[in-house]
Amino acid sequence: MDDIRIGLDFGTHQTKICIQRVPDEGHGVPEYEFFKFVDLNGIEQYFLPSVVQINKDDTLSFGYVDSKDEKPGLPLPKMEEIKRPNANDITDKAKTLYAKYTGADSINQEEMNALLHMLNKKAELDNASFDERFAAAQAKFNEEMTEYNRKRNLFRYFKQASLAEYPWESDFDSNLLCVWYLAYVVFLLEERFPDGFALNMGVPTDDKTFNQKRELGTRLLASAIHLVEDVYCNDLWKFINEKIGDLKKKTELIDFSADIKDEYRINIFPEAYVSLIGLTSRGKLSEGMSLNADIGGGTTDISFFIVNKGVPKIYRYWSIPRGLNYIAEHSGFNYAEGGFALKAHNDVVKKYNKKKEELAYGLVMDLIDQLRTYTNIPKSNLHDALRNRIVVYNGGGSTYPALTTEIYHFSDVKIANSDLWTEEVIREKSKVIKLANLLTTAFGLSVADSDEEVVLCDFNTLFAGSGNKSGYGEKQEIDKDVC
Repeated sequence: MDDIRIGLDFGTHQTKICIQRVPDEGHGVPEYEFFKFVDLNGIEQYFLPSVVQINKDDTLSFGYVDSKDEKPGLPLPKMEEIKRPNANDITDKAKTLYAKYTGADSINQEEMNALLHMLNKKAELDNASFDERFAAAQAKFNEEMTEYNRKRNLFRYFKQASLAEYPWESDFDSNLLCVWYLAYVVFLLEERFPDGFALNMGVPTDDKTFNQKRELGTRLLASAIHLVEDVYCNDLWKFINEKIGDLKKKTELIDFSADIKDEYRINIFPEAYVSLIGLTSRGKLSEGMSLNADIGGGTTDISFFIVNKGVPKIYRYWSIPRGLNYIAEHSGFNYAEGGFALKAHNDVVKKYNKKKEELAYGLVMDLIDQLRTYTNIPKSNLHDALRNRIVVYNGGGSTYPALTTEIYHFSDVKIANSDLWTEEVIREKSKVIKLANLLTTAFGLSVADSDEEVVLCDFNTLFAGSGNKSGYGEKQEIDKDVC
């Protein structure tokens, strides 16, 4: 029997799945396949939108949804139009008012001048209060939009709200939406692989919050599996035809336990970690210090690592709560509507890139502290060693050149591409290879074994082989295999 491991990249905007199949009970050569979903037009896609919709009949739709079938909520707000009056408007308005109230066939210029004077005075007052009236209209519109979003029956960004502290405007529980969406995905997987599989999922986290996020990720996924197997007994038709009121009653957010994690064969990994595993599994990166930046919809996951003798050693990882959504929202448009490259404001992109710079600068300052504490190596040696180090990008944001910038000393910019998979056995490789930068995390999840192996190397040992304070005064160099 084949050993099946599923890499579930549950994304803010869309979900990707990679299947690792190892024949001969796990002793053969691994084969990889990217799961295909079917859209509303019957076309197979490698991405399932992270969308849940309540339909007019109170059932749910997932992923590819017909927005015309969304259960009605509040009407879409429209902002009051506040216009500055101009001279032509005033003249036209004066003529209209004069004709309306005098009924005269000809114009008495003295009367008309008096009317124009009155209208011009009103226009001056209106102009003086324009900013105030515009701000009031904007505030009213924003308030109405907040209420509209709270009452909408089409949901996005629930994954980000549950796992990345995204501000959630809807009255609906984001955890419930995560469980139902994941249950739909599990239905599809169990239909395809009825003999069972291990399931690896990524979460946005850093080294300080990983254990907490691992527990929450396990709870969400275990709750979804419980719903599929124990509540609906693998009957997808019954699940998607269930009224939402009844579905709520049947949904239980399961408590975390090591037993339930083992029973359902769940592993939860930091997204930054598995993104890196996907990049280094075949030794495609050179030795030394590098950064990996996975730019997603809700977060940017960055890892600082060293490749030593072909093996990655991870010393730090971060999950920045800024991604494509952040840039879109602060540029005044909805990312889901498309046109990112044209609509993204330069100043917002600069702020986003500056956040990466600040993180890398702080990292280098920490490295300098390590040098001062444990070695006699001058910091200039570190700066020299770090020049033109690798930063490799993947994720949806890696398709936008404005976001794939140098990050401080890490100036050798690389984009995850088809070179990563030249040695892998992948079904329909010619179709998926152009999507390598988007599918890297799903691939890394299918490669990763156990989340118990997610151990950070001790940052304080980074320069352990580079000399120590006891040799003070002696010339020391940074180990070339480190930098």
